[in-house]
Amino acid sequence: MIFWTGAPGSKWSAASYVLSHTSKINIDISDQTPERCYIHPKKFGGIRHVGSYFGPGFEFGHKFHEINTLTKNNIKEEINKAFDGTHPEKFKIIRCHQFIYNLDWIRNNFPESKIAIVWRKPEVSWNGWITAGGFDITHPNYKEYYKDEQTAKTLIYEEVYLGAKWIFDNNMDVNIACNNHFKQRWGITFKSEEEHIATYIRSLEGFFRNNPDPYKKIKYDTIIAYYNF
Repeated sequence: MIFWTGAPGSKWSAASYVLSHTSKINIDISDQTPERCYIHPKKFGGIRHVGSYFGPGFEFGHKFHEINTLTKNNIKEEINKAFDGTHPEKFKIIRCHQFIYNLDWIRNNFPESKIAIVWRKPEVSWNGWITAGGFDITHPNYKEYYKDEQTAKTLIYEEVYLGAKWIFDNNMDVNIACNNHFKQRWGITFKSEEEHIATYIRSLEGFFRNNPDPYKKIKYDTIIAYYNF
């Protein structure tokens, strides 16, 4: 399993979607069904939230914010609900914002699994989430756990802090989520800017073709840190 986490607005979803296209790790994408889809506004290039999400208020893992209180069997059973079960040998990307509170427990109890943290600065994550839709995002649905704007902002800042702390405490390498990173580390490439995967990678870089000047908002401000990969 790949325990994947990051605050809302960190672009964690886009980063996980790109990684799911690698051939270097055999990843189960059977959770990427048509009904599990949210399309961002056109100005964001048509980026989508696809696949399963775990956590309170989301489709699966309603108790994953307190995953340390669950049994390993219960956790695995809940994760398996999101996939079709035909490829148990494949890695599953399990996305949950609240994993960030229990990464030590996850590492200790699932030592063969992998952990990924997607990170952006707190003010950038907050602004990214709220301008991309915030509570109007329907997949996943943020209303139950994040409740209102003040609560959401407080939690996003906390999750970003804990992400940076875990990266630092575990001496993790940090990687800019950019075209060359996905090419060199994961063998993910594209030949045309019109390709679907190119749109996701460029969005992680801040390059949007629909903008009058698509270079103007390039930031290279999304970081991915990998543990046990």
